[in-house]
Amino acid sequence: VIEGVLEAECRWTQRRFLTSVELGRPYIVLKWAQSSDGLLDRHPRGGRGVQRISSPATDVLVHRWRTEEQAILVGSRTVVHDDPSLTVRHVNGRQPLRVVLDRKGLSPSGSQLYTDGLSTLLFTGAARLNLNTEQVLLHEGDDPLAAILAELHRRSIRSLLVEGGAELLAHFIERGLWDEARVITGEAVFESGTAAPVLDLAPVFATRIGTDRITSYIK
Repeated sequence: VIEGVLEAECRWTQRRFLTSVELGRPYIVLKWAQSSDGLLDRHPRGGRGVQRISSPATDVLVHRWRTEEQAILVGSRTVVHDDPSLTVRHVNGRQPLRVVLDRKGLSPSGSQLYTDGLSTLLFTGAARLNLNTEQVLLHEGDDPLAAILAELHRRSIRSLLVEGGAELLAHFIERGLWDEARVITGEAVFESGTAAPVLDLAPVFATRIGTDRITSYIK
């Protein structure tokens, strides 16, 4: 018997399952889009809604990424400012479970994530009776990231795409709770806004789709 044949390639193919089994948490992919001057959004905002950075061709790629993971996570500020749907629309494929971290109940009850009839799992510090969505209560002193990862693991969810804002992404990066990162840099120039995260390591892959640059990192 010859062992270890193409071991690295096999582990990469099975990375979501192996991470779940070996680390007891989902495989975590961070994703964000930034302007050419390194900002996640433009200040001041003109209203609620997504500020476009990536091109339509890149949007198709992002939606394909969503079909490849079992859950997708954002924080309360993303829901407040962008009102995202986090659905798969530009390609055919599985809809990931949408997850929101909102300890203080800041996200509006009329947000798409709560009203479009699709499943959303809300982690919150106090039950919100005006929302018809599944909720997990976070108690004072709880580590919210640990609670989210433990609950997703309990549900046999083996992969998580984090599309949050700067604060949520920073928490994952600072604690080393990530496996891949995918950064989209568009042509937009914002001049003033929220600074994008910076990873202190070399990318493993970079390419262009239209006017956008896609950079991938592996921890």
